Amino acid sequence: MKLKGIERKRYDNGLTLLLEHLPEKKKAALVIGVKVGSVNENPELSGASHFNEHMLFKSNKYLSYKEIIRSLEYAGIITNAYTTYQYTAFYAKSPPREIEKAIQILFQAATNFSYEEKEFSLEKEVILAEIHNYINSPEDYVMSELFVPTLFRGTPLSNKILGTIESIKNIKKETLENFKAEYYTPGNMIIAVSGNFDIETVEKKVEETFASLEKRKSPNTNVKIDKRNEYYRKIETRKDITQTYLCSGYRVDGYESDDMHKIEFLSSLLSEGMSSRLFIELREKRGIGYSVGNIYYPLENVGIFCTHVDGFDTSRLKETENVINDIYQNLKKYGTKAKELEGMKNLFLSKYEDKLENVVNRGIMLIEREIYSIKFDFREKEKYIKEINNEDVMEIAEKIFTEDYTITLLMPEKS
Repeated sequence: MKLKGIERKRYDNGLTLLLEHLPEKKKAALVIGVKVGSVNENPELSGASHFNEHMLFKSNKYLSYKEIIRSLEYAGIITNAYTTYQYTAFYAKSPPREIEKAIQILFQAATNFSYEEKEFSLEKEVILAEIHNYINSPEDYVMSELFVPTLFRGTPLSNKILGTIESIKNIKKETLENFKAEYYTPGNMIIAVSGNFDIETVEKKVEETFASLEKRKSPNTNVKIDKRNEYYRKIETRKDITQTYLCSGYRVDGYESDDMHKIEFLSSLLSEGMSSRLFIELREKRGIGYSVGNIYYPLENVGIFCTHVDGFDTSRLKETENVINDIYQNLKKYGTKAKELEGMKNLFLSKYEDKLENVVNRGIMLIEREIYSIKFDFREKEKYIKEINNEDVMEIAEKIFTEDYTITLLMPEKS
């Protein structure tokens, strides 16, 4: 489906370029998505996509690390990068006059397949520290290192984005370089530019850089995950914590489903703001948990739906589980009243509008639309949310909230 106001180009080498010209904006966002993430890694390569992300702005044959950073920052260009289960992204938020420089430097980063040994070794230590930080942060650990791998046990989505201590320690520089060269092909890349920029300037610079790359065979990155759930309970104990951390949830539909917006709104009812069901029932009424909420993370054919309660007294575990179940059952049986339905729609859409104000977010939405084969226009979210009624809420709650859930618990070890 073609998007109004979005120019889409597909070059002979397989590269996809998306342009959203918004002259009223002060900045331009250049976002590059590469279809490679943790689902594409074997155990020995666990964390390779994330490691390559860390190496993007290191020294290359054109510039040293210091020259790259100074060239970007002194021009007012803000950069960042991140890795997900199914793609890696890096971006530059640039003043309009500096967009050519941003494209040039990100092109050099994307096509650098030879790392300096010293920088590689130092970054390995940084990533190991990052993994240890996750381990030392129970609320992060219980979600990304315990719940998601357990929910998707036996599938590529159980692979940890950061990798493991063992895999990062053992990975060789040449192995990492070869992995990047295999996946960072023009046909595996999507470039999105959103905001205030000169269209001709951007197109010309992309044609001189990314579009001029030789066409290479791109690996098959499509991964389909079974959405069936079954009850599974996993408990991990640690000596260094004094509270319990809970994540409970399901494999649900992803972007390809017509129910995606309903699932997103159901998650909002559970956890958006201080008016949400989980916040009121757990924290306000009972003082359970410092951080409580629900996460819906859609991918192409599957999504993660998870209720989390971070940091509560272990003696209240059964009570906590009962409260969560009661909330689920209430939504299945009664749904929501008109005042709550409209109020939560207003809150959801207000936050979404804030998200759209950021040109980087818009660029990310554009590349995700390509990567996940999303059919709807992200700028028309309001239409889909406003259509949701109480019957939809009850129907989707009935579909999701079954007894076949996965629950993971991080608990203090008994002395």
